Amino acid sequence: MSGLAECGGLNCSGARCVSTSAPAWGSDLAFARMATADRLMARGSGLTIPRLDGVPREHQVWQGEQAAARTAAAFLKAGLASDEDWYRAQRNPFDFVKMALNRWVAAHWVTEIQEEFRLHLTLSTSLDRYFTDQGPTATSELYLTIEPESAGYVVLGPTMRMLETIHPGLPVTFAHTLLGSMNRWVRVYDWRDALERVDRLREWYEVDPPETPEEVQLPDIESSIPHCMKRRPLSPKTLARIGPTIKDTTARHLVENLLDIERAATRVVRPVIDEDTSAMLADCGEALPGLLAVFEKHDAIEGQFDEESQGMLEVTPEPNLIIRLNGEDVESVRDAFDRLAACCETLACARRLMKIMPGNERPD
Repeated sequence: MSGLAECGGLNCSGARCVSTSAPAWGSDLAFARMATADRLMARGSGLTIPRLDGVPREHQVWQGEQAAARTAAAFLKAGLASDEDWYRAQRNPFDFVKMALNRWVAAHWVTEIQEEFRLHLTLSTSLDRYFTDQGPTATSELYLTIEPESAGYVVLGPTMRMLETIHPGLPVTFAHTLLGSMNRWVRVYDWRDALERVDRLREWYEVDPPETPEEVQLPDIESSIPHCMKRRPLSPKTLARIGPTIKDTTARHLVENLLDIERAATRVVRPVIDEDTSAMLADCGEALPGLLAVFEKHDAIEGQFDEESQGMLEVTPEPNLIIRLNGEDVESVRDAFDRLAACCETLACARRLMKIMPGNERPD
């Protein structure tokens, strides 16, 4: 049917609109008393569908984002982050700072350190790990902290016996230099901690004697300490002079690495905890050991560590290392990460040294 309208629309009664003939343009519209479109709506008026071209599809808001953004800017100026990280982090200042921290750690011996030590590095606005204040903060005060997940393990005896054949003062020098360098940055549990625990036990028994005192046997820590430890350590100058003259390759490398760890540990000053920070740690317990040092495997020192470790988490321990910094000050950020670098280098040097120490071989 040639007269069927192409629009196929519906009228008010629901019947299809049918034209009896093909009308001439305009005349039949007037005859049917229908108005043209330009009479129904003025030109230029009407509704416009909004367009979203160039408008971000997602907007994000983070609590404390202004302080985090200022810290991110300081990290960027201090050379700890890259411009590209900002886009990789999708302009999230918190992710940007985290990415910068991970980048820095990856460039500072993290692979070597992880071979022996299990440590957590945290950048936070609070020293309280259970800090739950969700309100926005504008503080620029930050804390870099290191806490161990578990303690590393080193056996000193075989190395000390080797060094004693070269010079009688080398064993005690080796032990004090290695552990002293480590203790500068992370806590080391050694014979001195074991002796202190035995003294505490003795005092407790004196205050509150057991019903059967004859059954109480305190561990004999002194018998686990080599006689050579009673000698006087060599000076750093003497140690540096003796090192190159040692003919045994392993022993010479041990001394060389020992000097490396001492240089790394003393390159910068360990940050001192001020009174305000100490007040925050008033309810914390002693820091967890990052390294257990024994003279022989399963000796009395290790036994005391095993006993004492059962109660180490009864209260929240304080971090091994606390570096306080101003997150908006570029020089403060650089200084903080320079100190952190000294800590990381010390740990890496210790791992290299422990790797060649007799009695510390580990299966691949």
